[in-house]
Amino acid sequence: MEIWNYLYVFAASIGGSIVQTTTGFGYGIFVMLFFPLFLPLLQSSALSVTISMCLSASLSWKYRRHVDYRCMWLPLIIYIVVSNIAVWLSTQVNIGGLKAYFGLFLILIAAYFTFFSRLIHLKPNPGTATICTTISGAANGFFGIGGPPMVLYFLAVSGEDKLKYLATIQAFFFLTGISNVISRAANGILTADLLLLVIPGVLGQLIGQFIGVKIIGRIEIEQLKKVIYFFLAVAGLLTFLTNI
Repeated sequence: MEIWNYLYVFAASIGGSIVQTTTGFGYGIFVMLFFPLFLPLLQSSALSVTISMCLSASLSWKYRRHVDYRCMWLPLIIYIVVSNIAVWLSTQVNIGGLKAYFGLFLILIAAYFTFFSRLIHLKPNPGTATICTTISGAANGFFGIGGPPMVLYFLAVSGEDKLKYLATIQAFFFLTGISNVISRAANGILTADLLLLVIPGVLGQLIGQFIGVKIIGRIEIEQLKKVIYFFLAVAGLLTFLTNI
C-alpha cells in the first residue's frame, strides 16, 4: 500500500464521518466516491463497510438509551440473508461490468434524495421493512452502500423522534456491519493488507465525528445534503460513462 492511500482513506473518512454524524447516514456514500479511485470496487466496499461499522458502534453507544430494538429484528434477519448472498454473488460475476450499474445506483440515490424524498411517506409495517431491507442488503453486498433504503424505513418507524431515528439506525448499521465484515472476510474480499487501511479510516472517522457533533446544531443540514447529492450525481455519471 502506498502512503498516499492511507492519507486518502484518512481524509475521506473525516468527510464521511461528518456526514453520517449530522444526518444519520452517508459515510458509505461519501467514501465510495473516493475509495474506488485507488482500490477495486469489491475491496473499496469492504473497506467502507469495516470503517463504517466502527463509526456506527460509536454513535449507537452514544445514543444507546434511545434505541428501539423491537423494530429491528425482522430487518436484521432479511438484511443479513440478502447481503450475504449478494457478497457471494459479487465474487462470481464480472465486477468490471458492475461499475456502470454502480454509477447508475449513485445517480438514482442522488435523484431520489434531491427530488422525491419528501414526496414519499412509507408506513412502518412488515411489507415496508421487507422491501427496504431487501434493496438495502443487495446494494450493500455489491457496492458497500446500503443506507438510503433503511433511512426510509427507520424514519417511518421513528416519526418525529430524531434521537430514536439516529440511535436505532446506527445500532442497525453496527449489527449488520458485523455480518458484512465476516462475510467479506470469508469470501476473501477483506484481506490483511486491506485491514491496514482501516486504521487511518478509524482515526479519520473519530475526527469527523468530533467535528460533526460540534457543528450539527450550527449548520443548515438541508444545504449540506444538497451539496453531497450534487457530487454524488456527478460521480455516478462519470463512473457510468467511463464504464459503459
